[in-house]
Amino acid sequence: MPGVGAFLSEQFARGDPAGWAAGLLAVLGAAVLAGACAWLWRTDVREHRLPGRLVRPLYPVCGVLLGAAAVVAGEPVRLLWMLWGLVLVGGVYVLLRVLHPAGMGMGDVRLSGLLGMCLGFASVWHAVLGAVAGFVVGGLAGAALLALGRVDARSRVAFGPAMITGALGVLVLL
Repeated sequence: MPGVGAFLSEQFARGDPAGWAAGLLAVLGAAVLAGACAWLWRTDVREHRLPGRLVRPLYPVCGVLLGAAAVVAGEPVRLLWMLWGLVLVGGVYVLLRVLHPAGMGMGDVRLSGLLGMCLGFASVWHAVLGAVAGFVVGGLAGAALLALGRVDARSRVAFGPAMITGALGVLVLL
């Protein structure tokens, strides 16, 4: 399934106003997500929190921008993919939170649905891969921090940066 890069290439290559509008809406949606994620990444590392007051408004902003891009491009199936991404990725994080509340913060749960929705714009497969990539990045980062002696087995480690890095990595690279 082609990713966001292919979508943008197709839309701008169309050369018509609808293609340009769809491409610009998708770029704007991705830019809003990337900018907010940069701030969230830094905040979670420093304060071990992902503020809901920032994450919650990103759902309608990114959803409207990416959803409008899909509709204008004549690809409304992407709306369904976005919904599936939100439900699948967000649902897994809700389940993890319910099973082990101390292991998963509510900020991570809130962020997971947003990342799943935005990755779902590319495809449901991208949403799943982005979630898996977050756990891989988190595991590798945790192992590196342990090996360097910066944390021990009981330390709290911010997971938001791993989620963001994995999701945006999949969005950009695939």
